[in-house]
Amino acid sequence: MPRLPFLPPARPWASLLLAATLVLAGCAAPGTPPASPAASPAPPGGMDFTPAPYQVPVPPDAPWPMFRRDHRNTGRSTISAAYHEDQPWAFRTGKGIFSTPVVDADGTIYIGSADRNFYAINPDGTERWRFSTGEIIDSAAALHAPDPATGIAAITVPSGDGFLYHLDTNPALAQPQDRLLWAFDAAAHPGTGFNNWFEGNVALGYDGTIYAGNTNFNYYALHPDGTLAWSYPTGSNNWSQAALAPDGSLFWASNDTYVRRVDPAGQEQWTKRTLGFIAASAALGAGPEGDTLYIGSFDSTLLALDPATGETRWRYTTGDHIYSSVALGQDASGHTTAIYFGSTDGVFYALRPDGSLMWQFDTGDPIRSSPALGPAPQGEDGAIVYFGSGNGKLYALDAATGARRWSFDTTVDEPELADRNDLNGSPALGQTGVYIGGEHGFLWYVPYDYCLHHAGPRCSTDPAADLPADMAGLFYVTPGGSTLLEDPATLPAAAVITLRLVVREAGQTLDAAVCNSPVGCPAGALQVTITPEVPIRVEKSADGHYLHIIPDGFLEPGTAYTIAVQGQAYTGGLRLGNLSLGGRRLRPFSDTLAFTAQDSALPRLPLQVGPDEVTALEWTRLAVPLPPMLTSLNQIGFDSMDWLLGAVDVGEPGPDGTGRLLLWAVGAQRDANGQLVVDPQTNYLLPLSGTYRGDAFILSNQDFDMKITEVDVPFHLFELRGRLRADRTLLPAASAYAETEVLSIPNFGPYMVVAGLANNWFEKLLPVGTYVMRDGTLPATSAEGTASPAPYRRPPGVSVASLAYSPPTTQAAGQVTATLALAPGATYPSTAHKAAILLVDNATGEPVFLDYLANLSQAAGPTGDLQSITLALPPGTSLPANPEAIVILDVFPLHRQPLAEASPPPGS
Repeated sequence: MPRLPFLPPARPWASLLLAATLVLAGCAAPGTPPASPAASPAPPGGMDFTPAPYQVPVPPDAPWPMFRRDHRNTGRSTISAAYHEDQPWAFRTGKGIFSTPVVDADGTIYIGSADRNFYAINPDGTERWRFSTGEIIDSAAALHAPDPATGIAAITVPSGDGFLYHLDTNPALAQPQDRLLWAFDAAAHPGTGFNNWFEGNVALGYDGTIYAGNTNFNYYALHPDGTLAWSYPTGSNNWSQAALAPDGSLFWASNDTYVRRVDPAGQEQWTKRTLGFIAASAALGAGPEGDTLYIGSFDSTLLALDPATGETRWRYTTGDHIYSSVALGQDASGHTTAIYFGSTDGVFYALRPDGSLMWQFDTGDPIRSSPALGPAPQGEDGAIVYFGSGNGKLYALDAATGARRWSFDTTVDEPELADRNDLNGSPALGQTGVYIGGEHGFLWYVPYDYCLHHAGPRCSTDPAADLPADMAGLFYVTPGGSTLLEDPATLPAAAVITLRLVVREAGQTLDAAVCNSPVGCPAGALQVTITPEVPIRVEKSADGHYLHIIPDGFLEPGTAYTIAVQGQAYTGGLRLGNLSLGGRRLRPFSDTLAFTAQDSALPRLPLQVGPDEVTALEWTRLAVPLPPMLTSLNQIGFDSMDWLLGAVDVGEPGPDGTGRLLLWAVGAQRDANGQLVVDPQTNYLLPLSGTYRGDAFILSNQDFDMKITEVDVPFHLFELRGRLRADRTLLPAASAYAETEVLSIPNFGPYMVVAGLANNWFEKLLPVGTYVMRDGTLPATSAEGTASPAPYRRPPGVSVASLAYSPPTTQAAGQVTATLALAPGATYPSTAHKAAILLVDNATGEPVFLDYLANLSQAAGPTGDLQSITLALPPGTSLPANPEAIVILDVFPLHRQPLAEASPPPGS
C-alpha cells in the first residue's frame, strides 16, 4: 500500500462528558527448526562467568534461576554477550510456551508448556527428562540451592492443576514419580476465585520461603518443606511475581488492579490502586535518594512508586496495556540508570529514572515479553537489552541508544504454525546465549551475537525498526496477529480481512486511531469500499487501531479485489483506564489493499457422513491476538483447547458450487492411547452451521458461551472461516471471528468498558484470531492392540428406543428426551461419553441455536451405562415449523427424527 506523507493537524475534538459519565457509572517464514534438534556443542568450559551474588537461596552459579533472575526482579544478568562459535537450536513441545525458562549452572534449561509437561533440556537442545502435570504450565519455576543436609538440588514448578511441584533435578532418576519431593495443593487451602491454577511465577525469599500466586485469588507463602506459612487473599488472579525489599517485605500486584506491599508475615503494609489489571511483576530499583518500585498496568501506564508508602512518583503512558515487567539498568554504584519495558502497542521503551523517554523502538506487533539485560561483549562498553515480540522475533538492542544490534526470527514455516509465532514468553540469559519460548511451542536457543557472525533469512542487523520512519497508512494483519510490511498477493475466498492504521513521524510511532465513538464522528471519518463490489461489514476495533472487513459470503475465486480506505486519524483524548474518550484530529489517511481471492484446490470439502462413521476434525490451538488484551488475559488457555468436530450434515453443492454444512463441536482430550476423545467434563457443546464452496468454508454459531479466565462470555456470533486440504488439514490464513455485546457479559461488562475492550466505547467486543484444524480420526489402539471405539464411529449395540417431546410455551419450559437401548453384551458408560440432542429445521437444515451445554443432561442406568438424554427447552424458545431432533453420541449422529413423530412425555 502507498504511504501518504504527513498533513497538518486539524482542529481538536471536544471530550464527550456523556460517555465519561457512562463509563464511570459502569466502572515470509524463514524456515522450520528441526523437530528433534541436531546436537550443538555444549557450552565451553572455563568461561569468565562470575554472577553477581544472589541474596536468596538459588544455585549460586545458575545464570538465570528465577523469572526475573534476582530477588529485586531487575531482569539483569552479569554475563557478557560473547559468541562461542555454537549454533541456534529449537526444542519442540506439544503446544504453546508462554513461560520463561530458568537455567542452571550446568546449562540445563527448565520450562513448562501448554502440553502440560515440564521439561528439563540439555545444553545441546535434547530432552533430559520431563514431568507431566494435570494442566497447562504457563509460569516460571524457581531453582533452589542444593539442600545442605541431603545434597538434593530441587526446582519448584507451578501448574494449572493447582499444585506446586517440588522436584529433584537429578538426571539419574529413572521414573518421573521418583522426582517428586512434595506437592502443595491449593485446593486444600482454597481462596474465593474460580479455580486453583498456579499461574504466578515462583519467587524465593531470603530464608528459602517459596512465594507463588494463584487464580483462586490467594497469594501463597510456603516453608521450604512445602507446608503453608500463610496465604494472602486478593480480589482476583495473582500472576505477578513478588520482589523483595531489604527487610523481606514483598511487592506484587493482582488482577484486582492493586499493587501491594506485604510484610514477611503476610500482613498488609499498603496498597495502590490502578485502573487496570496487573500481570507484570514489580521491580525494585535503587537511587541516591532511596529505592523506587516500577510496575506496569493494563491501564497502559508504567508507575514509579515510593516503596515505603506506595505514593506515585511519576507515571508514563503508552498506547496500549502493559503486560511486560521491566528490566533495570544500573551504574557502578548500583543506582538505576534506565527502565526498559515493552507495551502491547508494539513499542519497546527506555525511560530515565525521572520518567522521561530515552528512546523507543517499534516492532510492529504487541510486546508481552519481559526484557532481559546483559553486558555487551568484553572490550565493548554498555549493555544489550533482549526481548521477544508478537512478530516472532527475538530482539537485541543497544541499551543506550535503542539501535538494533541484531534480531532473530523464530517463525516456522509449517503451515499450521507459521502464523503462531508470538514470543509472549520472556528471555532468559544463559552462559552462552539467549533462551526464549513462543506460541509455536518451541524453546529457542540463540547464541549471543550469532547474527553478527552469520547472515541468513532469520537474522537482521539493520539498526532501524522495520516500520518506515515516516508514514501514515494501513498494513494488512494476519489472523494470527502479525503486521505484514508487504501486502499479501492472495487471500482465501472465505476471509476476515484486518487492516492496521499506523502513523509514524521521524521514527516515532504516534497513538493514531480511526474515529471510534458512538457520537461525534463526522461524515467521511471512515470510508471503506471493495471493488468488485460485494456485501461487506466493517467493524472498528475497540482502540480504533484496526479495521475488520467481513464479507457476507465467499469471494469469487480467482478474482482480483481492491479495498480502498479513506479516513481521519485521531490521537490523544481523555484516558479512563485503557479507554480513550475523544481526541484531536491528527491527519487524513488513504490507502488500498489489492489481492486475488484464492482458487479452490478441491471440488468439495473432504467431509463425509456415513451410516457407521462420520468425518471428524480436531480443532485446536486457538489464538486470539485481537484485541491484544484477550491474549494477555487468556493466551495459554486459548492455545490449550482441544475440540472434536463431527460432520452431521454435508449437502451436495448447488449450481454455484455452494453446499450446506453442519458440524457438532465438543471439547476433547487425548486418552491413554493418544486417541482424541470427547471430554465428558467439557465446557463446550455446540453446533456449527454454514456453507462451503470448493475447499473453503464458513461456519458459525449464534449462541455460544466461551470461558475467558473463567468468565462466561456470551457470543451472539462465533465464526470460523478457512480452507481444508484433501488430508483435512487447514490451509494458512484461517480466521476465527466473534462478536458480543460487552454489557451483556455477566458481572464484568462494565469493567471491560473501562479496560477499553468495547468498540464505540461500550458496544461490542470483537475477538479476531486463527486456529489449527486437522484430521480427528487418527487411528488408536487399545493396550491389547485392537482398534478402540472412536467418538466418530457408530457405537456398537446402542440405539434409540424412543423419543419424547413436550413443546415449550412462553410461560413454561419444554423438553426432548431420548431413551436408549443396549443390545445384549453392549456397554456405553455414561461417565466416559457426552451425549446430546441437536434440534434443526427439517426444511433448511439450519440448527436451533441455544445454549446446549446448559440445557442438556444425561442419565445412567443401574449398570452405569447411558440410559437417557434430555434437552430442556427454556420458556419462550423459538422453534421452526418442522423441527427435527438429532441424537448425537459424542460426535456421531445416531438417530434423526422429526419432533412431530415423537411421543409425549409419560404422564403428560
